[in-house]
Amino acid sequence: MSAAVVSRLLRAPAEVAASCREDRDIRAIALASLGAIALGSAVFGGVIGSFRGKEQILYAAVKVPLAMLITLALCAPAFHALAAVLGRPWPMRSIIALVLASAGRSSLVLLAFAPVLWLLIDLGLGYHASSVAAWLAYAGAGLAALGVLVRGIGAGQGRALTAVAFMAVFFAVGGQAAWMLRPYLGRPSQKEIPFVRAREGSFSDALVRSCRSALGIYDEDPRSLERRHKPRSSPDPRGVSPADVSTPVGVGPVDVAPPAGMAPRVAPPPQGAYPDGVDPDAARVGPTEAAR
Repeated sequence: MSAAVVSRLLRAPAEVAASCREDRDIRAIALASLGAIALGSAVFGGVIGSFRGKEQILYAAVKVPLAMLITLALCAPAFHALAAVLGRPWPMRSIIALVLASAGRSSLVLLAFAPVLWLLIDLGLGYHASSVAAWLAYAGAGLAALGVLVRGIGAGQGRALTAVAFMAVFFAVGGQAAWMLRPYLGRPSQKEIPFVRAREGSFSDALVRSCRSALGIYDEDPRSLERRHKPRSSPDPRGVSPADVSTPVGVGPVDVAPPAGMAPRVAPPPQGAYPDGVDPDAARVGPTEAAR
């Protein structure tokens, strides 16, 4: 890693961007940028992982550079296509050098933020506050990277549109790559430390939920709704299950209205309903009324 190129990345990003665009010193810029990515993002990741400690330090030190390299690998072809469509047909090597230079500068910014964040975590900064501090550092590093990209576009027609397209692709791809490789801090309530968290939607879904929550609109978890509406399988409080309930012996069928012009038919009592052959109700009302 050339110290002169690193110094140019920090102090003269416009000069580095122009060199990439004009295909000058591309090899030296690319190698120095890769070294800056490996050093700066790995150190910053290790500092983030120190909040939980143990293997999380190693996990985060690996995942932060990995997320950055995934972003660069996916963004470079998209940038090349967008530049060609918008009137800037640059060679692919110039695009690769430009995105590496932008990532190298952002990694150096993360390296500068790492001691401050480590001190805050060591002083007992909470989980949510540490998460906010880490994302603020990411935001500052992202702005530094975008500065190199925008300067690399150069002057000419369509410069603003190209810059907006580059920023949109960079933000979407970088956010999704970082989202897939969570966690970085590690929740204190977790007993085990996973390398990656189970999938919970996409980065755009998380942004929508966060915006709705900020407005006071909270989306309920579909799994909780499923548990709420799931039929109860517990036994009946009376000790009788629905399958055990049957029609009592001696109860006749439900009366059905007969067709017009026909007398109603009364079902006879079941056999054995009156053991002595005498209806007790008829015996109470007397023979005259029973005959009616």
